[in-house]
Amino acid sequence: MKIGDWGIKAGAVGLALFLWFHAVTEHSYEKEINVRLLIEDPPLIDTPQFTAIIANEVPQYIRVLASGSGKELLQLNRDDFVLRINTKGEAGTKRIYRLQLSDIEKKATEVDVKIEEILYPKELAIEFDRRIEKDLLVRSNTQLQIAPAHVQVGSLYTEPRYVRVIGPKSTLDTMQFVPANSLQILDARDDIDETVALSIDQCPRCIINPTNVRVRANIQILAENNITGVPIEIRNSSGESLRADPEFVVVKVRGGVDVISNINAQRDLHLFVDFKEFKSGNFSVQKPDHANFEVLEIAPAQINVVSR
Repeated sequence: MKIGDWGIKAGAVGLALFLWFHAVTEHSYEKEINVRLLIEDPPLIDTPQFTAIIANEVPQYIRVLASGSGKELLQLNRDDFVLRINTKGEAGTKRIYRLQLSDIEKKATEVDVKIEEILYPKELAIEFDRRIEKDLLVRSNTQLQIAPAHVQVGSLYTEPRYVRVIGPKSTLDTMQFVPANSLQILDARDDIDETVALSIDQCPRCIINPTNVRVRANIQILAENNITGVPIEIRNSSGESLRADPEFVVVKVRGGVDVISNINAQRDLHLFVDFKEFKSGNFSVQKPDHANFEVLEIAPAQINVVSR
């Protein structure tokens, strides 16, 4: 068989398939589809403390039977139709809503598809609770790994730290925080400033404002430095006029480069000896814990205490 004959046969097969597909898609069919369900909370009233809100979980979609040409049904999007229910109720009550075909709105007017029947669910039970607003702490869910020779200065935090949540009282009364979506940052070498979304799984109908927060952290290059001229405080001297001998020591510190470069020898290290604990010999110089840097060494580590 010649190559030209193969081309003719392939063209004939393609044309036949096209005509078959066109004929099939022009026939009328029925098909089960999902339709978006929008349930509106009761309207706000003049006394907001008594405004009701839907308290129970409701489905996002309903199952319906649609009819139309095969072509139209193939192109159908599940958001082309929507069933909307405007609810009315008081806190602490429950109502049953029968779903009606007349409640279904066609969002895409060019779609030639008809909804024949609502299959499931045919009715919905709606529970109402009091609508309240509450400021809740944002809880970060961040895995942060610092690169070698770098350090995190201070705590990782969210901005803002609190968000406003609107929802049913019975749910919000049990909530202590709003979780942020998970975030993983590896080998961090620069400051962290990432936007993450918030979500409340136990309250899908709750309104969060804002819906996103910034996760922030200060990352610096790790540095060491010797701080000279650091004074020593004499504690519990019982009113005696005392001084350290020597009066000043050298302190080796380690931390973020910006922190280390800005340490003030006179006011930031707070070294001391406790005169009350003296028994014999020299005093050991003590240091408090510092949040943003580490004291590695004090020289000399022991001093005398003498009268002024």
